[in-house]
Amino acid sequence: MNINLPKYNQTVYAELLQAMVWNNKCALCAATGTGKSYIAAKFVQEAVIEQDTLILVPFRASAKIWNTLLPQATTMTYQGLLYNRPELAKYKLIICDEMHHLGADEWGKVFNELMENYHGKLLGLTATPIRFLDGNRNIAKEFFDGNDIQGVQLSEAIQKKILPTFEYVTALYDLPESKGNNELTEKLYSRLDFLRNEYSFQNILRKHLAGRHPVKAIVFVDSIQEIPKVMDSCREIFPDAVHLDAHSKYSGKENAETYEQFENINGDCFLYVVDILNEGIHLSGANTEIMFRRTRSPIVYLQQLGRILSVSNAENDVIIFDFVANHMNMREYTKMQNDTVSRLSFDIGDPRRQIVQYDYALEELELLEKLHQLENNLWTTEEDDLMKKYYEKGKGIDHLLTILPNRTRISIIHRAKILGLAGIRRKYSEEFKDDIKKYYCQKNGIDLILQKYPGYTRAGITNIANRMGLTFRDSQPWTAEEDELLKQNASLSISELLKIFPDRTKAGITGRKHNLGITNRSMHTWTEEEISILKANADLTSKEIRSRFFPDLTISNINSARRKYDCRKDRSWKPEKIERFCALYSKGGWNAVKKDPEFSDMSKKAINGAAHRYNVRSAASHPTTWTEEEKDICREWLAIPEKERPPRRELAKRIPAHSENGIKDMCRRLKTD
Repeated sequence: MNINLPKYNQTVYAELLQAMVWNNKCALCAATGTGKSYIAAKFVQEAVIEQDTLILVPFRASAKIWNTLLPQATTMTYQGLLYNRPELAKYKLIICDEMHHLGADEWGKVFNELMENYHGKLLGLTATPIRFLDGNRNIAKEFFDGNDIQGVQLSEAIQKKILPTFEYVTALYDLPESKGNNELTEKLYSRLDFLRNEYSFQNILRKHLAGRHPVKAIVFVDSIQEIPKVMDSCREIFPDAVHLDAHSKYSGKENAETYEQFENINGDCFLYVVDILNEGIHLSGANTEIMFRRTRSPIVYLQQLGRILSVSNAENDVIIFDFVANHMNMREYTKMQNDTVSRLSFDIGDPRRQIVQYDYALEELELLEKLHQLENNLWTTEEDDLMKKYYEKGKGIDHLLTILPNRTRISIIHRAKILGLAGIRRKYSEEFKDDIKKYYCQKNGIDLILQKYPGYTRAGITNIANRMGLTFRDSQPWTAEEDELLKQNASLSISELLKIFPDRTKAGITGRKHNLGITNRSMHTWTEEEISILKANADLTSKEIRSRFFPDLTISNINSARRKYDCRKDRSWKPEKIERFCALYSKGGWNAVKKDPEFSDMSKKAINGAAHRYNVRSAASHPTTWTEEEKDICREWLAIPEKERPPRRELAKRIPAHSENGIKDMCRRLKTD
């Protein structure tokens, strides 16, 4: 079978060839339906290694496709690795179709064990290298050393008309029944009943499929047991259509015959499947996809989309129905949409190829969330009776929290106000009040009170003390002697001041310094002798000056004085130094300056600051203008056969004025000229 790739995959194939020359492992990541299998098959054919190739697939149905493309290659399911343990050393190439399955614990473990003694080439294929529900594991990075080739992505394929654009309809398929006639929820449930009828999946299908002929629909459900129910509902809408099902209880031969029957029917036809169509199989003629899904995995979602978004369907009028379960809340639903169709629609830049969306689920979920909040917040008659019994005369809020586990302290207090209940304050003994007066104003006084009266909390003690007119500030006023001592030692750190004032807290000392207008910087008066020390040691840093001469002062004190008395190191450069700096920077940027011994002690930030000060720019900022000499070097590199070319980084060494990305872009342009 001679494989001819379309133009949009020829560039991808060229990149794959180059990558496989320099690496033993490579992952090809491209949208479903864009021809990853054909790219891999062409690579095998041109390398003449078909008989020495092993292809790992997730399902047997996928193996049949590969048997058509590469009949002499060996195919095996990932499940087969667990039992057969093949000798991999005899294969020159292993292709991992839908490679994200390697993230499964058992398959991945066995695969890694088998790969320990394998020294051939490894090629992975997938549309979804990230396992979103498994800690966002990157399979390309984990199993293929991060060597990945990006093929045509889904948004790009739709924009370039490689894959069809589509209408996208979202709704809920299992809205709950009404629960009673509570006055607060009656109107909302009445609205919900209306939506259940108006937005039922049968009515939505009737509305959006009216006038379409033929309707060739693939219907995804979560389990085999759900197929008869969904099939009966669809038969009510399309009684004349042919209704088929394919799943794991049928043999592979029976399912293959069903697929063929679906493709050959010219009229309306519905095919009901569970997951066997999730990966690798495309049915020609399908123009409708209906998903009844509880899953929120973007991998499964994108794989299911791929069953209908294929190259063979590029000209078809496609519509997709996404019926989701009502167990999602608004946040989960919004995230699901943002991770899937909303992101896809945003990435498609051409307004003429935009996805047309109909979102019925949003209104339904908003209504369900309001009902859920109301039903959770409604107080029952039994709860009100308990409130009346215990809140006012009983054990109070703490006891109510134990018998009303779904209520919070704030909700109980709020409900008490609505019911007109008022809790009676506990009566305190005179001994307790005396202890509050005695200990509360002392340091760690609350801890002393709690040791004697363990039934209270810190907040409770504070509230009682406040009602008695006690506060920390009033209890320990600062004396004149303490203020004078604080002024004398204002330059010390807080930790040092705490040693001088053991009865004061950090917040108390800081607050008192603020009230007295004391700052570390303003309290030290510099003498002539100290200023002369600063000037004599201008070459030292402020930190070194503090450690040698002024250990009682802060770095801020010293920096302020050095600025005030001009005791800093002379930063002005001689003209010769400036000229040398500018020459180095303009030639090679900060890195070239750093290598020069005269500037080696400067940081990158200091070098760039000096460049800004002297208004010099680096030629290493990769100019956009190419000389003919530079282009000729690129042409020489392109003239070398692809399998013999040195890596592009070697080319970058010959053209240092341009980045690797810039060189890659120029080579691509020269190649197409």
